[in-house]
Amino acid sequence: MNSSLHELIEIFEQHNELKRIELPLNTEFEISAIVRRISSNPKGGSALLFTKPEDYSFPVLANLFGSVKRMQILLGLNSLDDLSDSFSRLLENNSIKKTNQLADLFEKPELEYCKPRTVSDPPCRQFVEQSPNLLKFPFLKNWPDDGSASGTGRYITLGQVITTDFNGKNANCGIYRCQIYDPCTLAIRWRPGSGAYLHHHQFVLQGRKMPVAIALGGSPAMTLAAAWPLPEGLDEFVFAGWLQDRGNSVTDCPHSPILVPAEAELVIEGFADPLNSLIEGPFGNHTGRYDPPGTAAKITVTRITRRKYPVIPTTVVGSPPQEDCWMMLGWERLLSSLLAVLVPGVDDIRFPIPWVFRNSAIISIRNSSHSRVREAVHSLWKLPWFSKSRLLVIVDSDRSSSEMAKVAWQVVNEPDWREDLIMDESGERLAIDATGRSIAKPLQEDLSTNKRLEKLLHDCGLYGL
Repeated sequence: MNSSLHELIEIFEQHNELKRIELPLNTEFEISAIVRRISSNPKGGSALLFTKPEDYSFPVLANLFGSVKRMQILLGLNSLDDLSDSFSRLLENNSIKKTNQLADLFEKPELEYCKPRTVSDPPCRQFVEQSPNLLKFPFLKNWPDDGSASGTGRYITLGQVITTDFNGKNANCGIYRCQIYDPCTLAIRWRPGSGAYLHHHQFVLQGRKMPVAIALGGSPAMTLAAAWPLPEGLDEFVFAGWLQDRGNSVTDCPHSPILVPAEAELVIEGFADPLNSLIEGPFGNHTGRYDPPGTAAKITVTRITRRKYPVIPTTVVGSPPQEDCWMMLGWERLLSSLLAVLVPGVDDIRFPIPWVFRNSAIISIRNSSHSRVREAVHSLWKLPWFSKSRLLVIVDSDRSSSEMAKVAWQVVNEPDWREDLIMDESGERLAIDATGRSIAKPLQEDLSTNKRLEKLLHDCGLYGL
């Protein structure tokens, strides 16, 4: 896997997976509208490099992760299923049965190569902005009402936000949208229960400013590890090292114990205020609607460092399919391996793209008896990824969960609605047993796997149609 966006751009161009846009375009709506149109292609569309954003000196890179092919290229895989196979071998060889065992696994000597290594004179420090100014960089405004409650409507959407606990340990790296308020101020709304949320809470209780760093670019494995909902306690830097089969190069921040990716294009450093907050939003989200405005942490930027000629990565969200759907396919394959050891009988998981990959899934299980389906559902609801699940559809493992049209047919036709709807006590989570175990024997063609059928089709002039 490549360590910088510059290397990746070259490789994508060699594979005809990137288009350069030389026309000057406005960062308010124009670029994002083009990105949404291209990334809504059923297969994801091309990566886009806008070389001349209007009024800015630095290019914008969009839809970087937005296709299966590019996900395979940047992860160095022939198929995303190879990712699942590698993770399954790692879990099986170490007898992992619980999520909290994963953090300990990556502390083993044989995985030492995954850990980050500190370097001096990194590319992300080629240039230090003497007077930090967020407004000199081409951060986009994507939707008309973005940020309309307060501040500007411009957002950093693909920044790796890095924090530590009060003791400078247990680093967390996540993708949080960052609204630009003014040249030196950001608003970040932490997801409740996230690592950064818990870190900030510690600092607020102590009445102290929390150091924050936001890195853009660097290894795509680091961006993916930050975006994926990894199990609690699993270090994103270490897991990114496993993804790319070598540790990340990192460098320290003078203002804090935070380490940042050395190969980043841009690093924004600052502090979260323990006493004062800002209003972030509204924000046009992947649900196809605006997230309403809400209280967010106030980040005061103290320093910006960058490469001499940085490329500014961004992601644009909206109704699916968009880039975030393709990014999550890698997590889907990893979670498939993890669920197989955490929940007995689970064979596979799929996130249908129209469901926006969060909170709902199609899960196939083996030996799908009435009781086993219910046991699996209740075990899944206890896991962090499904604790707020809207809908789980359970299918039998002999029917591929990846064939969405067939699954849709099963959901409507196969459940016995008196017995096969499963709801939790709160009434907020629903599962459907669509395994078909309680209905009549399914139709099967005697010739479906017979060479005679192929001959008949050929003789009728229908073969290959």
